[in-house]
Amino acid sequence: MRQRSWKLLDILEETSRFFEAKDLENPRLQAELLLAAVLDVKRLDLYLQFERPLHTKEVDTYRDYVRQRLQRVPVQYIVGVAAFRHLELSVTPDVLIPRPETEVLVDVALEHLPAVGRALDLCCGSGAIALALKQEAAEVEVVATDISESALAVARANGERCALVVEWLCGDLFAPLEGAELFDIIASNPPYVRHGDLAGLEPEVRDHEPELALDGGEDGLDCYRRIAWAAPDFIRPGGHLLLEVGDGQSAEVESLLAEVGRFAEVQTRPDLNEVPRVVVARTSS
Repeated sequence: MRQRSWKLLDILEETSRFFEAKDLENPRLQAELLLAAVLDVKRLDLYLQFERPLHTKEVDTYRDYVRQRLQRVPVQYIVGVAAFRHLELSVTPDVLIPRPETEVLVDVALEHLPAVGRALDLCCGSGAIALALKQEAAEVEVVATDISESALAVARANGERCALVVEWLCGDLFAPLEGAELFDIIASNPPYVRHGDLAGLEPEVRDHEPELALDGGEDGLDCYRRIAWAAPDFIRPGGHLLLEVGDGQSAEVESLLAEVGRFAEVQTRPDLNEVPRVVVARTSS
């Protein structure tokens, strides 16, 4: 039997209806992102090519992407890239997909960074925070650590892809930094999901993103405790520790930092949805 020929608009509309029937969010957007990746064009360029006929190989690849999405593989893992601020980053299941909320952490870091200073990204994953800081504050020296060598391999590749120089170090939090020069800023988006909540996460997260980067222990704050007590030894007097937190965790993290007794000021900044998202602590001068 002869295979049906498809025009771009027709396959987009059918896939959008299919995704909607499967209760996937933003079905049209997801259909467009997948097809743009197949055709190696920008998503908005699809609107200039609605009458374009698709080759059999393009249709077959697109169908494979659609099948993966129905298995709840995130779009970013399917196409292999994720947008973050002004960057396009490679992502694999070895790293978390960068979230828009984390862009607020970068905004706050840029507010506090001196023009020529040093910044550390703890638990760097794909390198999103470190690379955004380097791109937007070119004179700042940026160091990034992660316990996962496979995650660091993704981050290093992203550094090369973006032509941005960051020092990538493998190790558990501050372990690779003994004897290092002090930092003006330490920024981190550590694991913060309560262990008991992992099973209830959306399938895209639970089944595909790395558990190592999600599991924050019984109360979600294991990494925060370790960072809070160790960080002051690595920050210049008057420097800042910035921690992204999960929904409802800001007050607990603020209390934890106050308990340390080495921070002169602790406050929380909201994300674009007015959810308390970034806890900012200034070290004593």
